[in-house]
Amino acid sequence: MTRRVLHVTPYLDAAAGGPPVVVERLAEGADPNGYAARILTSAALTEDGGAALGRRHGVAVVPSQARAIFGSGQRRVAEIVRAVDIVHLHTLWSPLVAAAAAAARRAGVPYVLSPHGMAAPWSTRQKSLRKRIYWGLVERRTVANAARVVFTSAAERDQATLLEAGARTAVIPLGADAPPAPRAELAAAFLAEHPDLVGRPLLLFLGRLHPKKRPEALVAAMPAILTAVPNAVLLFVGGGERRIVQALTRQAQELGLGSSVRLLGPRTGVCKWRVLAAASLFTLPSQQENFAIAAAEALRSGVPVLTTRQVDIWQEIVAADAGRALDETDIVGSIAREVVALLGDGAAAAAMSENAVRLAESTFTWHRCAERTHVLYDEVRADA
Repeated sequence: MTRRVLHVTPYLDAAAGGPPVVVERLAEGADPNGYAARILTSAALTEDGGAALGRRHGVAVVPSQARAIFGSGQRRVAEIVRAVDIVHLHTLWSPLVAAAAAAARRAGVPYVLSPHGMAAPWSTRQKSLRKRIYWGLVERRTVANAARVVFTSAAERDQATLLEAGARTAVIPLGADAPPAPRAELAAAFLAEHPDLVGRPLLLFLGRLHPKKRPEALVAAMPAILTAVPNAVLLFVGGGERRIVQALTRQAQELGLGSSVRLLGPRTGVCKWRVLAAASLFTLPSQQENFAIAAAEALRSGVPVLTTRQVDIWQEIVAADAGRALDETDIVGSIAREVVALLGDGAAAAAMSENAVRLAESTFTWHRCAERTHVLYDEVRADA
């Protein structure tokens, strides 16, 4: 008999970053594991009021998160929850997630919760007063009644200060899609679009341009990098608020970096894989990431990763010699030193590239992630 799982996420638009990708991949992996998946989300971040999402099979959309907590919206959430065997909640600090959790408790439907980094200290410090109030009124109950709190790494679990004694947890690493073609073929296609980059070391930042990811530290490191590697180029691939894009552009101009720093905007699909394949190093000096799917995709592409100890898969990356952890006491200097060292040691970079692929293919695959997640659902349902 096919079992039914409901994934609840406050947003499903790709602009929201990691959680929508996780929900999509787990839903795709449901059928091979004996489940039928449905998704409940809101129209947040969409440009059409959620109309396109609502036309997708298996996706239910409420107009806004606030509409899920009263009236007809609340009744609709309750009806959807009652029709499934288990609920998987994604993210914290969300009225829609809280409404689904409350509906599950009333209906006696077990649920698991994936915080997606939102239980980490960096996240809880943002708008901290508002979150403390919301925690006391709503979110403490959501977390306390979860059959499992699911983390993507041991580091994310260990940093989750919101957990209370006795909380049952699980650690299931996320996955990364496989490149759609051989690396050489993808890289050649990117360089055909940018012939002036042929033969030049490319440092890649791929993801949403957000202050917590510290893209400005990469720009600040470029003068020192260019002193040692004059033909290096820093590529920013991703969208962000206009003020952040303008600030990075202005910073590069003030430092006289010219075409050594380029903001290419968002790239999706095969275009994303082409720039990944062409990159020499992947750089993510973030202040907090619970997993960083883009980093895992870089690993699958054979690109060594430079990141911080605040990216929760840094230990796996360093242990596999697939990258380096940056020194946060001197983040700009550390970026420059590590980049120069790796670009100057072709043998070490080549070995890291092989290690990166090996790590990603053995640990960070969606097939493995989906399999383990659905086994967890079975365990939770058996305990209920």
